[in-house]
Amino acid sequence: MTHQSERKTIYRDKTGRSVRRTAAAIFVFLLLGLLIAFAPAFRLQTVSLPDELRKINPEQLEAASQLRVGQHLFQDLGGSVSHLFSLRYGPVEDRILKAFPVVKNAVVRMDWPGTIQCEIVERIEVAWLSVPDGYVMIDKEGIAIEIWTQEPDEIPVIEGLLVQSMMLGSQLTVDVPDALSRAISLLGAIIEADQDQRPDTGLLSQVKSIRPVSGRQLYLTLSLPDSGDMLTVLSETGSDQVDDMLWLRFAMDQHVLSDLGKGVLDLTGDRKTFLPDG
Repeated sequence: MTHQSERKTIYRDKTGRSVRRTAAAIFVFLLLGLLIAFAPAFRLQTVSLPDELRKINPEQLEAASQLRVGQHLFQDLGGSVSHLFSLRYGPVEDRILKAFPVVKNAVVRMDWPGTIQCEIVERIEVAWLSVPDGYVMIDKEGIAIEIWTQEPDEIPVIEGLLVQSMMLGSQLTVDVPDALSRAISLLGAIIEADQDQRPDTGLLSQVKSIRPVSGRQLYLTLSLPDSGDMLTVLSETGSDQVDDMLWLRFAMDQHVLSDLGKGVLDLTGDRKTFLPDG
């Protein structure tokens, strides 16, 4: 056999092996594709929903998600590169956020095998403002959550502001935006002070109204839990506002604000001063 014949034989052997490897790879990919397409493990079997939600029932949530048992797990997967790599369903999350203004954050993620897990963070109403159609609830970021037809009695009203435009799920537009920002800042301080475990009495539940006034000052009206009397408090936005609100909690808890009579408790100076009317 000549050297040229030997080279042709070796070339044919290499070509044959290459073709066989390519065919084997294609077969494996086709088999894998069929497995992914039809195997029950790649079909949705269970939609895992949160156990307790304040404003949304599970049936509403599942309907808004448009997830259906039996659909392929790759359907609606992704939406962005980060969603894809974290196995999240961006389009499903967007549908939930659009359907429910009360939802602050939605994470919908594949949870192998055959399960999609939904995690929901709801916005919590902390105050309300009057609007022509009733009363709009807002969260601590000033986001409009829902409209009520009856006046709420468990959360404070922000007074003295005119709502100019409103879209549920978005921040309100009012005639004095800075005043709304100051009211929201005070609400944030109240909520932070309420996280302290020492006083038994919560503050937010006792606040009936907040009224921003000139400069950085705000009036809030408190219902004293021991007597039911109303107390007007003058506060001021600043770095010590949380400390002032925590001081109010302790003062209510220790009943030192009872029987003060009509007047204003001034928290804007270095000392807490009660200024009686007249």
